[in-house]
Amino acid sequence: MENWQLSFDIFPANTPNEGEMFVNHEPASRSGHMGHAMVEYAPGKVLAFYPNCSDEDQQLKGHSGHGWMEYKRSLDGGKTWSDPIIEPNSKRLFDSGCGRTMMCEKAVSPSENEIILFYLTCDMLTNGHIWEPYYEPQIAYSHDGGETFSECEVFVREPGWIYDACIHNGVIYVLFFANPELPGVAHLQEHQYRLYVSTDNGKTFQLRSVLPFQSTKHCFYGNFVFTPDNRLMVYIYDELDEHNLKFLESSDEGRTWGTPRRIFFAKKIRNPQIVYFEDRYFMHGRSGSFGENAENFVLYTSPDGKQWDEGTYLFMKKPGCGAGSYSNNVIAHMPGQPRLLIQASKAYRDCRTNIVQYTITKKREKDI
Repeated sequence: MENWQLSFDIFPANTPNEGEMFVNHEPASRSGHMGHAMVEYAPGKVLAFYPNCSDEDQQLKGHSGHGWMEYKRSLDGGKTWSDPIIEPNSKRLFDSGCGRTMMCEKAVSPSENEIILFYLTCDMLTNGHIWEPYYEPQIAYSHDGGETFSECEVFVREPGWIYDACIHNGVIYVLFFANPELPGVAHLQEHQYRLYVSTDNGKTFQLRSVLPFQSTKHCFYGNFVFTPDNRLMVYIYDELDEHNLKFLESSDEGRTWGTPRRIFFAKKIRNPQIVYFEDRYFMHGRSGSFGENAENFVLYTSPDGKQWDEGTYLFMKKPGCGAGSYSNNVIAHMPGQPRLLIQASKAYRDCRTNIVQYTITKKREKDI
């Protein structure tokens, strides 16, 4: 990562670092998988969401969606954070006792202090506390920088997961995976990845296209990014080939798509998250779930979003620990020094997780 640094240390390649603690669930034996929405709602002002979930399901040992969402606020680009704030919609649903929970998966800000929050709705009765099957995704709005949120509305009347959302040239783009996630069945079937757009700041959404992947069997997760020259690139995960993500590219903002292909990642990647920051692309996620060196947290960089470096482990899985490394990112536009914030779940015991943060900045000429 030449000419780049983490805010708290120069980061030599392939040297794991523990990261900065963002949420310490260990004292209360809680956990925090998925639900890592992050959004900048004004320059340098950021909300970062995380789950507060139980570990009472002994089979899952903390790999749990049984809880609610909280968030913290930063007014200085992620340098300091507020005390936890309970997200009201997820807490209300959890407290209702209906057997469903909601994870805050993604968020966007169409204008200053305006926030649109996207939720994954999960079942806690059918298959223990592991999120599945999914219900209809929800959406809520804030007009005061996250001080309050509206009650939820249905985003689309079909079960599934909103994997990514962004704003580009005033249009909101949402990547939706239409999938009930029926245990033992979902990944063996074909399910659609769909691109929805809104041209009215999120009041309404329209289907722009169904992404023409050759197959979505054994596929889930996904993300996208716009390039500086207005191309839209989409990656999805294939559990049968963790080295090679499936890839599509559009030159007309997702109306039509090029030929599907695969792109190689040396250290594997699951639940990929991509961002374009300064003059390069960053991709981070779990280093696969199978085989040697699985379930570490890995970061890749690329000059073009297609040819990726060998990858750098940001942290290694602790001995005896299980799944973690759900992650997300946001760019904080601080004067003179933009900051890329990356947060990820990191297992501290079994599959019980804390949340850690990495801050990436580019070295300026005077620092080199």
